[in-house]
Amino acid sequence: MSKKYSSFKDFQLITENWRRYLNEQEEQYAAITPDTNIADVEAAEIFKQASSGQETPLYNAILQATPWAGTVLKSPEQLKQWVDSIGLEKFAGRVNKVVQLISQAKTAKFDMPALEGGDADEVADALSDTEGSIGIDITPEYANQVEDFQAWYKALPDAIRKMYEAGKVPSPEQFQQATQQAPEQVKEDKYPRFGRGPFPGAPTAGAKEDVNLKNIKGPALAFLTKGMLDNSPGDTIKVNMNQGGIANSSMKPTQSNILAAKSLLLALANPKGVEKMGGAFVTDDGSILDGHHRWSATLIATGGAGTHSEVHVVGAPANQIIPVLTTIGNALGRQQKGPSDDEDK
Repeated sequence: MSKKYSSFKDFQLITENWRRYLNEQEEQYAAITPDTNIADVEAAEIFKQASSGQETPLYNAILQATPWAGTVLKSPEQLKQWVDSIGLEKFAGRVNKVVQLISQAKTAKFDMPALEGGDADEVADALSDTEGSIGIDITPEYANQVEDFQAWYKALPDAIRKMYEAGKVPSPEQFQQATQQAPEQVKEDKYPRFGRGPFPGAPTAGAKEDVNLKNIKGPALAFLTKGMLDNSPGDTIKVNMNQGGIANSSMKPTQSNILAAKSLLLALANPKGVEKMGGAFVTDDGSILDGHHRWSATLIATGGAGTHSEVHVVGAPANQIIPVLTTIGNALGRQQKGPSDDEDK
């Protein structure tokens, strides 16, 4: 056998062994992506990857969790030092507490309200038919027994529909005259959904954009103002805005999936917890409507000892208000977050 041939075989062997070594290194860690639910990974595995000091799947997922993640997480060693300061037992206990609580939640992220902190004024306005410029009807009856919102909207007289399309809200008197029906017969129908949203007639409002009610027209405007036409004031759900001193341990999730990478990123960035929630929404019994990752990050960082401010408290049970706020958000121009069932297939 020639030396040249022997050297080539040796090179092949070295290359194969190196590839095998790399594969073994990759296989020692469970797959974690930015979309991985924290409930789908063992707490010990999360700690193992975080404390390895290596660029693990978890480390890379955290770096991709938000556009600003790289400004917080600078190196695997930084992540290692943080989790080591908590310790395996405490860290695993906190992660398992998050998992235990979300296991009792029933609502997927795609079906949760997609609101931003700055939407509080519009939400409070929509939930009151006696104040402000909009107001939905919270009564359960359907409008003229028509359950489908689009069918109801298409059945409106041309004069009324044209007003909505022009961004104008008819008065109860105009509505009554055009439809030849008493205003009290105009009841709110179910809370319609239009896929990921937004609601037809509402311009898409990105996460960094403020909602401008003047730009909302057509069906979205009709939905947001129908409660003002029923001649039955009092359909109000109170929203107490920017509340503080809310204990993290008193809050409970309603969303069934919380992202591991995003939770750890926020916890790393806020070792004392996310005190200022930036306009998250909860019910008056502590059920979280918006702000789940800020809550989970605080639980992981502090063990539940943190408190929160800048929280909007909605005076209604979670199971009642979640579909209401979800449709209101879509009608304001917000789009749903998280994967839908159709996208999972």
